[in-house]
Amino acid sequence: MKVLLTGATGFVGTALRRELREQGHEVRALVRTQSVGSIDRREGIEVMTGDVLDSHACLRAVTGCDAVVHLVGIRRELPNDGITYEAMHTEATYTIMDAATRSGLERVVFMSGLGARPDAPSRYHRTKFEAEEIVRKSGLRWTIFRPSVIFGEGDEFHPLVADLVHRPIVPVIDGARSLLQPVSLRNVAGPMARTLSMPETQGKVFEIAGKDRLAFIDIMYAVARNYGVWPNTLSVSSMFAKPVVKFAQRFRGFPLTLEELYMLLEDNVCDPEVFVKTFGVTLDPYEERIPSLCPRIYELAA
Repeated sequence: MKVLLTGATGFVGTALRRELREQGHEVRALVRTQSVGSIDRREGIEVMTGDVLDSHACLRAVTGCDAVVHLVGIRRELPNDGITYEAMHTEATYTIMDAATRSGLERVVFMSGLGARPDAPSRYHRTKFEAEEIVRKSGLRWTIFRPSVIFGEGDEFHPLVADLVHRPIVPVIDGARSLLQPVSLRNVAGPMARTLSMPETQGKVFEIAGKDRLAFIDIMYAVARNYGVWPNTLSVSSMFAKPVVKFAQRFRGFPLTLEELYMLLEDNVCDPEVFVKTFGVTLDPYEERIPSLCPRIYELAA
């Protein structure tokens, strides 16, 4: 099967390129010009340059493919650069699905996010749900994955936590008691590649999470222990934090946006039983992996 992969140079996309190739698929990656160098020619992947918001580029990219795996998404917006949730989640998904439909392609796999729903506090989750609806209404044979926080070497999450625990003062909003259920990159990428050859997964949404449910405060302290530091925490009410973050998020160096705060204030957990049984997955443990996930820059600085 020839597969178009969007988001191919990202954390998940890099692993999925390998998984798709190992399962015998031909892979075409749609990447921005500035990201072409991220893919080694020796991988045997066809690289096509273009923007997921460009309908002509998307149509060229899907032509001749049998399926598309759509991963493009953002954690943080950069509105001044046109990088918003509406653009990168909703509009990009519409552009890819429209091109796929026009080209006659029939199969799509979409990576959403755990917590996606129309009434979510954050626009991140609301726009992810809007993108899901576009996929569901496309007329294609679809499968949707909703992973929790994905961990693995090179992830985005642990460097952020490491930076947080090394700050002079660590604000702890509402006790940081919201629950997370991190899932390994291996547990996500493998099933996403295999689903292309599993017709029984079509028309289904799979919620994905790991074995362990941990409060964010416990993850933060686990990361801190790895470096032998003890964060100087400051308890902050979300009622106070929201207006402060709303004002400060305009500065690029500020570590949090209001939308990210909304996400941090709610649990991000699920029962992954259906996912586990469908794909025969053995969920990787999380806590014992924390030392390998934390960037060594802080150790070297010490």
